[in-house]
Amino acid sequence: MAHRSFHPRFLVLISLLIVLSITISCGGTAAEPIVVEKEVIREVIKEVPVEKVVIKEIIKEVIVEKEVIVEKEVIKEVFLSKPPTAEASNTGGMEGFPVPGKDGVPADAGKLTVAMDSWGVSDINPWTISSVMFLQDMFNGTVMRQAPNGELMAYWAVSYELDEKGITYHLNPNAKFQDGTPADAQAMKENFDAIAGYSDIAQYGYDKPPYHRGRAIQCCESFEVISPTELRVHTKGPQPVINAVIGGHGYHAFWLGNPTRIKQGLDAYLKDPAGYGPFKLVKWEPGTRAVMERWEDFWADYAWLHKPQYKDLEVLAVADHASRFALLASQQVDMVYNIPWPIAKDLVRSENLGKRGVNPGQGDDIWTQTYQANGMLGLTFALPHRKRNTVAKWPEGSEGPGGNPIVPYTFKPEWENDPTMDSRVREALNLAIDKRAISKGPHFGFSHPTGSIYSRGTFGSRLEQINNISPYDPERAKALLAEAGYADGFEIKGHFGQFAGRPGIPEAVDAIASYWQDIGVKVTWQEHDPSDFVKGFRRGKLSWTQVAVPTFGRQEHGARRIISSYHVTANYQHPHTDETTAIKHILLQTIDEAEQKRLMAELEDKVLALKEIFPLYGMSLVMGYTDRVLSHPTVEESPHLKHIELVTLRD
Repeated sequence: MAHRSFHPRFLVLISLLIVLSITISCGGTAAEPIVVEKEVIREVIKEVPVEKVVIKEIIKEVIVEKEVIVEKEVIKEVFLSKPPTAEASNTGGMEGFPVPGKDGVPADAGKLTVAMDSWGVSDINPWTISSVMFLQDMFNGTVMRQAPNGELMAYWAVSYELDEKGITYHLNPNAKFQDGTPADAQAMKENFDAIAGYSDIAQYGYDKPPYHRGRAIQCCESFEVISPTELRVHTKGPQPVINAVIGGHGYHAFWLGNPTRIKQGLDAYLKDPAGYGPFKLVKWEPGTRAVMERWEDFWADYAWLHKPQYKDLEVLAVADHASRFALLASQQVDMVYNIPWPIAKDLVRSENLGKRGVNPGQGDDIWTQTYQANGMLGLTFALPHRKRNTVAKWPEGSEGPGGNPIVPYTFKPEWENDPTMDSRVREALNLAIDKRAISKGPHFGFSHPTGSIYSRGTFGSRLEQINNISPYDPERAKALLAEAGYADGFEIKGHFGQFAGRPGIPEAVDAIASYWQDIGVKVTWQEHDPSDFVKGFRRGKLSWTQVAVPTFGRQEHGARRIISSYHVTANYQHPHTDETTAIKHILLQTIDEAEQKRLMAELEDKVLALKEIFPLYGMSLVMGYTDRVLSHPTVEESPHLKHIELVTLRD
């Protein structure tokens, strides 16, 4: 490949690395639910030995048996049950990590201080929250939680049963809030009713709905208390991804709180949320600092989750990369979330020296671990999509298959001759990008090129499609441009936003500009405020023409990505057709996992065939720790910081 120079922003990052290195040297420092079948008729086509773990509802034994693979099944009754406390998986991936009180590890430790670029919004009331707010994991919580091994495990609920009419959660009878009130099924119902708008929160002084109210309404008809430890969620038809929506498995979680405190009004709630998480919130400085102390009566006592080792937690929001890393290098904080890649590339990686998330014990002042491919990056062309969905096709009052309103787009006459309306041009622009070279170069190996619209390792993703990375072929790109009538190239405008916890985006767009210049295409990139950039993809807007580089967080069930983007009434619009809209509607009518995967593959193939969206990367994120931190068990792939309560310290 010819020598290539990148944008000055890249050189600034290298300069930052050199400066920080000098400073340091001078003394600074998912497994899916198990299917339990009743009255099953099977036609055996071939027999293939497969090891299968059968988990009993009562945690007594693990049976390994051989399973016969079949081509078709007629299932009279199916319910999905996952007892997350079962013996086969109840450790949640905690094996091999230091255990407080054993082998010289102190049972109690003092204070953990964490610096992060952002924890999301500064709303801490789950009934009116305006977007994601990750610190809720510490003092409030979710129905269930993702453990370090990626599985959905016991938390407020210890198990669930899913059928075509709803889901039943079985709650931990010991669960309680920090003010002593029971965290029972009635409390969970009050949370869901408030979030969905099925109860009147205005009577408590709240005048805005939470950002995820629409999701609750879309999936949930009503919430019924069966017993103090059983909540039945009656759904609007089959809801195969419900745990990725309300159950705690994935990004944009439904955090829940203490209804008694929330109903006392915002001022009282802010003084003491009294949630059911492992920490009490004792000081809250929105957007700047949160101070918490360990709740000594924390009720959860699972093999994977229990009372934290350390007593106090302070979390600082430090947006500037250099300042954040300087705090770690000088040991003013114990842990940093999101170390810039030019710096991280030279730091010790626990993944390369023993066990990921465990201090390698090499005597280094700083060690790291990485959230692999935590955020997706793509290349989208909006004009063909806008043309397919104008008012001529969707007159006023049009509705999608689920009854949601369709909002059509305008299409200006001059757009008809825009270069990006030609699929050959779009394909050429994709072929001109050397994705592997960008990953190895300005991304320092921390991005992972992908060919899929789904995140790696999520339900419905196909490894063969993830690894189907488009080739770098500038000669073919030039030929396609010539065929389309653009042998001399053209000028184009592009759009992107820089998001907290999503490194590498500016470097990617600079590199893309350089590659496109090689085939005669000059792009002018416009950077937008992250919130404005997201709004530009909303239904009825789709503002970013001619080309944009959207980013989206990992969803543990790939159907959540479909729900968000690939149908006519999606809120975060990406290229789709009437066919993909129909597939999405069918997908959400089945809880059969094999059928879900088939439909998801079919939809992905149709989306990619449009040549209007091209997957680019899964973007990794690096966390750094001082030598004081012994371990931080956490999932390998995540869109945001998790499991701070599982950190183990030397003192």
